[in-house]
Amino acid sequence: MSVYFSAILSTADSCLMAASGNLLTDIVSKFFHIDHDSKKMLRLSQLFTLILGILAILLASVMGNVLELMLYSYAFMVSGLFVPLVAALFFKKTNPNAAMMAMIGGGATTVLLSLTVNNLPFNLDANLFGIMASLLLFIAGSYLLPVKYSTLKTN
Repeated sequence: MSVYFSAILSTADSCLMAASGNLLTDIVSKFFHIDHDSKKMLRLSQLFTLILGILAILLASVMGNVLELMLYSYAFMVSGLFVPLVAALFFKKTNPNAAMMAMIGGGATTVLLSLTVNNLPFNLDANLFGIMASLLLFIAGSYLLPVKYSTLKTN
């Protein structure tokens, strides 16, 4: 029994550390310059880990079972990542701002529809609506938030 719980706790703390690290380095560091070797970075990392841990406990207490929570998280991931991933694979120049809009909007659309609407039109899955929202947001973001690309000249 202790081996089983050790494996669960090891996975949970790895996920918490990865999530707080991603939040700090990928999002917060883009807006605020923080020295990665400073005590401030360590404190922020600890704070984000605590906040995400509390949110995880609250979410786990609301959800009925683990499978349902996993299905929602996978639906969020598929709906949000599909369009930006395809764009990154097939187009030379992509827009990170549009990709972020598509990821958040597509995933949120799927989860909100899954939680609030019982019968979607034509009995379609909420993922399809999330992917369509993601596509529309990616296109809109590409036009509304253009990115200037620089080219490197080599001699």
